[in-house]
Amino acid sequence: MKMLFVILVCISLNAIAQAQENPGFISIDCGAPNGYHDDNLDIYYTIDTGFVESGKNMQISSKYIDRVPMQQLMNLRCFPNGTRNCYTLRPTQGKSKRYLIRASFFYGNYDTLSQTPTFDLYIDVNYWITVKDPSNYTYEEIIYTTSRDYIQVCLVNRGSGVPFISALELRTLDNSTYDTSAGALQTSWRYNIGSKTTYRHPQDDYDRIWEGQSFNWTTITNKTNVDSLRSTNNAYKVPLEVLMTGQQSLDNISSSLKLFWISSEPTYKWYLFFHFAEFQVLRSGQLRRFRVYVNDNKLITTVTPEYLKPVTVSTFPFDGTVLNFSITSVTSQSSLPPFLNAVEWFRSIDLPHSTTDLNDGTSSAK
Repeated sequence: MKMLFVILVCISLNAIAQAQENPGFISIDCGAPNGYHDDNLDIYYTIDTGFVESGKNMQISSKYIDRVPMQQLMNLRCFPNGTRNCYTLRPTQGKSKRYLIRASFFYGNYDTLSQTPTFDLYIDVNYWITVKDPSNYTYEEIIYTTSRDYIQVCLVNRGSGVPFISALELRTLDNSTYDTSAGALQTSWRYNIGSKTTYRHPQDDYDRIWEGQSFNWTTITNKTNVDSLRSTNNAYKVPLEVLMTGQQSLDNISSSLKLFWISSEPTYKWYLFFHFAEFQVLRSGQLRRFRVYVNDNKLITTVTPEYLKPVTVSTFPFDGTVLNFSITSVTSQSSLPPFLNAVEWFRSIDLPHSTTDLNDGTSSAK
């Protein structure tokens, strides 16, 4: 009984420390021996205790320790027993809230077998994604609204090696953001356009990962009047550092920004979120106005960006094998070319099963 009391006190102290440092966050360094503050991310990471009842803590091979880009990849928790092993997350914000959940993986030859596994991830009772070849650092993200006070993230053994996980993170979003008809949104890409730098927390309040990316367009940057942009109340809270870079069409007003990509499954439904911020002071008589299209000129909307006022444009769900978007000037009205600061790609995830199918509170191996 005394030992149980000590364990419960440790769990409570870890939860309190994390809640005080990062409200709305749950940050688990899976397999870590103790909690710590990550100074680079300004996030407190706790241990697995209290979130999962099964599994085994392991450290990656010493060969890789000095090569990992962040501390969360040095340890992991593997699940050699049972078919389904689950973490139970209990955010203080409770049910009917929208959350970003990120699961990170780095094999690091922890078992000295040099055989990376393949396994499935489930969000509560619904299939999320298959994790394949995590020999390099990889992560999977989902935006999910829960109907219960807790969320389960489950690793399911499919007979192709022992499932494991390096880190598990939950971030509370504003319920007015990422509002779609999808059951959930699986992150495919999130680009900080016109930059070589990747940002996350503390620049991003929601700790989204914005990867620096440039295309064959003209890069534009601005570092003046940033305080006005910082003080906006846009619920998406795209980081200032992301909005202060971008790219515009190469040649003239009549040129468009265009991108194509291939979908592995033509039935997948996709959503895009475009983020714009006009940081050029327009002279008298100047106007920037452009239209956003997807899949061969299906119009989404017309945008007339205002100075230092972030705008987010989301698409309707669309599908196909060869997918595309274009941002094109309204040439009869606009005197400046179109631009783009950031873009996010999501795949729609169906949630056919109700969470009532779960045994309440279960988190152990099955």
